[in-house]
Amino acid sequence: MGNRTIGSEEDHTKLVEAMAKKLEQEGMFVQADHIGHRNGRPNVIGGHIPDVQGTSSDNRIVAEAETVRTISLDETKSQFLAFSSGVSEFHVIVPKGYIPYMKQYVQMWNVNVDQYWEMEV
Repeated sequence: MGNRTIGSEEDHTKLVEAMAKKLEQEGMFVQADHIGHRNGRPNVIGGHIPDVQGTSSDNRIVAEAETVRTISLDETKSQFLAFSSGVSEFHVIVPKGYIPYMKQYVQMWNVNVDQYWEMEV
């Protein structure tokens, strides 16, 4: 992730860890990128590797973690376009207070996010 700064990389890691833990608590088989997850990282979807993927017998969730600095990037748009089509659910986790900001970009990009999460970082 060449566009992230040191501080935002730490925030990104916290967000990925939180989403992975949440999906595991829901009983899903979880894979996560960037954090050395015990189940490895998700497969490529549309040329991008999701931050987190959770699967169960009847559902698949692909989740992206975005920091304050990555919400508006072209790379984020490309990922969202890839992940919001062809998956059961697409979730996004952002720092606390940034859901409205993220929703503005999601609307401009014309992508579908099934659920937003936020976390204090």
